[in-house]
Order: sequence, then structure tokens, then C-alpha cells
Amino acid sequence: MRPPLLIAALAFALPLPAMAQEVNFSPDATLACMEKQRLPGADDTCIGESARVCFQSIKNPSNSDIAACMAAETEYWKGRMDTAYEAMLKQAELADAEFAKNPKSKVVPFKLTEDLDLQQQKWAEWREIRCAVEAMMRRGTPYTMTAAASCTMKRVGEQAMFLESSVKYMQTK
Repeated sequence: MRPPLLIAALAFALPLPAMAQEVNFSPDATLACMEKQRLPGADDTCIGESARVCFQSIKNPSNSDIAACMAAETEYWKGRMDTAYEAMLKQAELADAEFAKNPKSKVVPFKLTEDLDLQQQKWAEWREIRCAVEAMMRRGTPYTMTAAASCTMKRVGEQAMFLESSVKYMQTK
């Protein structure tokens, strides 16, 4: 098992071509892209739009500038993911309490709250390993750091959207 924060350690272990400039990040480009999507499930194609706008606004961005913009978008998605996780946990608690009233609850002893917590933990471990693999495929090149940052941004964005859609689903039940 890889230790936590492996991706960050990999990024800091690499020589940087230049110190990252201060990034000017806004999630507006990602949100505008999502607003234009017409096909269900296509929102994930918008992950990274704001990071792209961010680093394209920098004159001659270095890999560390690009990674910094991706990290800023990752933080945006992490905020959404954390909010959705907390909302989903509340929905799961309500669902578990409701199901406990059902006679089948004695035969099906599983709890959505426990499964949700386990899923989030295992997802975080999987993301860490997945992004380490993507970064290591590019080891020895200037793209190790940006591969790790891009992978992390995409996986966190996807998980945020999964949890948000799960909350909506649970609210309609």
C-alpha cells in the first residue's frame, strides 16, 4: 500500500523549472461548460476547463504553473465533493432509519451509512494509486507533475458529481 499523499510527495520531489506564478483561478469556465451540456452524464467532460483557462492566462506557463491551476480546480471540486458527501451521509442516515422499520432489515443487516463511508475511503485509496500510476508512466519527463495533478483533478471532479447525483437520487425516493 502506498503511503498517503504520495502524489504530493512525487510532485515535490521533482525539480521545478521555475517557481509557479500566482494563479488566478475561477470555476466559471467549468460551470459554463456544464451549463451547455445537453447529454446526461456529459458534465464530466467539463472537468479541467477552468484549470485550462487559468494556465492559458499565464504568459509562458511552466509545468508547475499548469499543475497549480489544476490543483486550484481540484480544491474547487473537493469542496463540492465534501459538501455532497455530508449531504449524502444525512440521506443515508434517513434511509437506514426508515429501512430499520422494515422486517427485512433483520435479514439484510447492511447500512448505507457504513457502505458510503467505506466507499469513500476505498475511492480515496484507489484515486491515490491510480494517479501515482499515471504520474509514474511519465517519470523522467517534465510531465510527471502535471499528469498527477490532472488525474487528481479529474478523479475528484468525477467523485463530486457522483455524490451530487446520489444526493439528488436519494431526495427523490
